[in-house]
Amino acid sequence: MFKLTPREQKLVILLGCLLLLGLVLRFTLPDPDGVAIVKGGENVAAVGNNPGSNNPGAVEENALVEDNKIAVHVAGAVSRPGVYYVAEGSRLYEAVEEAGGYLEDADLNRVNLAQPLFDGQRVEIPLKNPGEPGSAAVPGADGENLSLASEQDRVNINTASRAELETLPGIGAVKAASIVSYRERHGPFQRIEDLVKVSGIGEKTVENIRDLITVY
Repeated sequence: MFKLTPREQKLVILLGCLLLLGLVLRFTLPDPDGVAIVKGGENVAAVGNNPGSNNPGAVEENALVEDNKIAVHVAGAVSRPGVYYVAEGSRLYEAVEEAGGYLEDADLNRVNLAQPLFDGQRVEIPLKNPGEPGSAAVPGADGENLSLASEQDRVNINTASRAELETLPGIGAVKAASIVSYRERHGPFQRIEDLVKVSGIGEKTVENIRDLITVY
């Protein structure tokens, strides 16, 4: 049996302490490869040490990126009227579905279910024979009296065809074509007043048809 010198005993003790310290650090310090990303107080995704991940060390982007949504107000003959968030580029029929679908007495012949939607838009599904009383008359472009149109009977300048636009006083074939052309180049009108941006249409024309048109 060999006997260690005092110096060798000190070396053995030192090596034992270093080994013990290494074991303590190994099991007490956090794993640098398992850092979690937290958003809004919730654990969204973990980086590394993920057996199901094909790309260790990368965060799933779709866990952090939200889809683009637009807010649309669906009113009228639907099951649950209200404001709904739908995907950008959605059509009117999709917003109606979000609102629970249209009622049995909805007049779908008076709306364009394929109409594209934009943020902040209000769309109303009309009822069949709503029976709304007429209101006061307003002067037309030619001096004759025109009955004030109800909200449901107004011409939507964002979706109306050229023929429908030509039914408005002071809007002939040329101006109707200009409205459609402007709409195709610049997108839907946000306000009725935006009609003055169309070539050939002035403030007087807009005032004459203001109560007969809508942008929703």
